[in-house]
Amino acid sequence: MLKPIFIVLVALAAVACVPNGAAELEVLAELGNKKLYIEDISDHLPKPGQMDEADSISLVNRLVRQWAENELLVEAAEFNLTTELEDFEGLVKQYRNDLLKHAYIDGYVRQHLDTTISQQQIQDYYDQNLSNFELKESIVQAYYAAAPLKAQKTQEAKRWFLSDRYQEKYLDWAEVFVTKQSNYGDSAWVPMMDFLQEIPFESTNPYNYLNRRKRFTCEDTALVYFVQVNALLIKDSYSPLPYVEERIKKVLLNKRRLTLIEQIEEKIIEHAIEEGTLIIH
Repeated sequence: MLKPIFIVLVALAAVACVPNGAAELEVLAELGNKKLYIEDISDHLPKPGQMDEADSISLVNRLVRQWAENELLVEAAEFNLTTELEDFEGLVKQYRNDLLKHAYIDGYVRQHLDTTISQQQIQDYYDQNLSNFELKESIVQAYYAAAPLKAQKTQEAKRWFLSDRYQEKYLDWAEVFVTKQSNYGDSAWVPMMDFLQEIPFESTNPYNYLNRRKRFTCEDTALVYFVQVNALLIKDSYSPLPYVEERIKKVLLNKRRLTLIEQIEEKIIEHAIEEGTLIIH
């Protein structure tokens, strides 16, 4: 059976004139032994003068009704779902326990986890687990720079770029005219297809092309691209260490985290047994 609710509408302008101590005791609605106070909805109310009296009354009324609907629906559910309620209470208790355990373990791990990982530890893990680092896609060490097609001496710059002998000339020219370039270092490994999507390049067999031509140019309607390929690894070969270094760090940190969790669980049991609070028969 639902309890009656008594709603009191209060104009916001009037409430704003009440001293803070009194406003906190202002009752807007009652449902059985539950009461809704002005202070309960104060965060949802605008500052004095921001809303006229009619809108103030409407806003307060809406907030009161929302509170009432929520309370009445909960009471109706508790009255009509007696069997299911036991399951809900068990789930709520379990959820609370899980949150507490997670917060405690997370805090313990943050406090005690050693996040320093040496290069040797990374190398050792890589060597011992090489089979886990098979490439699922071809990767490339490459970079590009692009300049406007209409820049001065663009055709000469192409020839300079493709020649080892005139690289210095090309670099001097590029310093003046290049307007776009890859946003990673030329020693970084990136997926080959991701790299090719950044330049106007078309080929039926991109791996063979990049493998044969370590330096080439291509262009679109606005820019000419100067592309340098330093290294290329095909799918199904093994990832170079720099390409998986961050991944290995995460694996090693997670292993340490799991070890810490096991340690704290064991310590809690051991401590309880030593204190006599836990007796295992």
